Amino acid sequence: MEAKVKSAVEYIERFPCAKVTSLAREFGVPRGRLRYRLQGRSAKTGQKATNTKLSRPEEAALCRYIDRLDAINLAVRAEFVADAANCILRERSGRGDAPVVGPNWTSRFLKRHGYLKRRQKNLQAERQASEDLTRVHQYFQALQQVVQENGIPPEDIWNMDETGFRIGVGKDQLIVTKRARAHYFGIPENRESATAIEAISANGEVIPAFLILAAQVHMASWYQIPELHRDTVIRPTPTGYSNDEISLEWLQHFNKHSAKSSKGSRRLLLLDGHGSHHTRQFIQYCDDKGIIPFGMPPNLTHILQPLDVVVFQPLKHYHAKALDVMVRDGLVNITKLEFLSCIQDVRMRAFKKDTVRSAFRKTGVFPFDPQVVLRVLEARQAKKTPSPPPRSGPYSSPFETPLTLRQINKVAEELGTRIEDNDSLDPGFARDLNRFIRGSLSLATELVQTKRDLGRTRMAERTRKQRRAMKNVQLQSGGVLSVAEGRQMVKRREEDQVAKARKVIEDAEKKTRNARKRWFEETAKEARKWRASGRLERAEVCDSDRGKRWLKRF
Repeated sequence: MEAKVKSAVEYIERFPCAKVTSLAREFGVPRGRLRYRLQGRSAKTGQKATNTKLSRPEEAALCRYIDRLDAINLAVRAEFVADAANCILRERSGRGDAPVVGPNWTSRFLKRHGYLKRRQKNLQAERQASEDLTRVHQYFQALQQVVQENGIPPEDIWNMDETGFRIGVGKDQLIVTKRARAHYFGIPENRESATAIEAISANGEVIPAFLILAAQVHMASWYQIPELHRDTVIRPTPTGYSNDEISLEWLQHFNKHSAKSSKGSRRLLLLDGHGSHHTRQFIQYCDDKGIIPFGMPPNLTHILQPLDVVVFQPLKHYHAKALDVMVRDGLVNITKLEFLSCIQDVRMRAFKKDTVRSAFRKTGVFPFDPQVVLRVLEARQAKKTPSPPPRSGPYSSPFETPLTLRQINKVAEELGTRIEDNDSLDPGFARDLNRFIRGSLSLATELVQTKRDLGRTRMAERTRKQRRAMKNVQLQSGGVLSVAEGRQMVKRREEDQVAKARKVIEDAEKKTRNARKRWFEETAKEARKWRASGRLERAEVCDSDRGKRWLKRF
């Protein structure tokens, strides 16, 4: 429409005597709009908005902020942009009732400045597909640029990550025995969740533990455990997992302890793409304290993150081993207290200086060597896509034995071409061969339909069995029921049955736990008597490099 209006304006500029009404009718444009353009009023389309929440300099600053975060692989979410804009408005207004951006402001802002939205896919579904050499090259180039531009020494290159524990769940251990059958050792499992947030440096340093326990309040008994390091931090949460608030608290803990060994003016913090690491408060604190958060590409932490690649595996191993020793010593219940009493020794065994340094070396961070990771990826991709063996002969078919209709058609087409090109074939033999080809194609086509019908039959049979398996019980005597009401009644009945079954299971489990507890207490009491009298010598469970274990007595 604006193009037509522009043409009409140009025409009337060449012929000033032309009438506006006739000209608007001829060009098919609104008469009022044409008059406005002749009066000098410009079109609204393409003009910059004059009622935006942020001024042009503020929007430009926000764009630079987003670009900087994107350059260091920190995933910027739409809600983060809105939060940053509201922060600017609060700082500008300086009063309690500061304005905020509307629900559609973020999408308009992103469109106005040419930003695109890309869906961040789930880790497990995309991890294998994400092992792209180009992305890894780009990551190392950006990492090298940040390190060189800021002159960051190895003492100031850190990696942080979270790892979860089931505080009372161990793993299989090896024992020495002459009996061939399997050995079972009852362990009173506690599946409570706990999370440890760890940070290591390329120089081999480790900050004190930051432990998240599933609890509502701090308990005095936690802090009376002598094995815990005095700088260990404990944070209770209802779930035992981290969140935005806890990530910021950990960052303050990290800054307090990493600053003691810092050699330069800035510290580099390698972290994954968890949303709690990309909040405005987290990034603002990093800027204030001279910390550069550097995000890793999504779905690649299993090959790029030092903690994931090297350190966390021995950490889980030593935790399971400590749990096994505690149970064999007669502990019946594994609680938070037992977890806290062993975690310091577990960390000391796992976070050895050589182990921490090897984590950065095996991920190519320090010494800087991207080929360490690239060689691993190239070897994996070579295994995924083996080269097909070469085939001999000018007329060899691409299929050894045609199995699908498409393959049979290709072989039939090739045979037909060879029959036409070969004049020396007996006409009768060529005719029979063509008949055979046509019959094969016909049977293959019928087989496709038969398989399709068979699939439908199996689906119908499966549906019929599922319907017959449904419990057909009386819901109501007389009256009317809608489908929704009937489904609700069935749902309530099923929930009642599940609740009853759960109660039966809980009673049985409680009975089993009590019996197991009595057995453990009696066995432990007897073992202590034997050990005190010298009848039972001291023994330790020893592990070998081949994954076996034996019981060694002293």
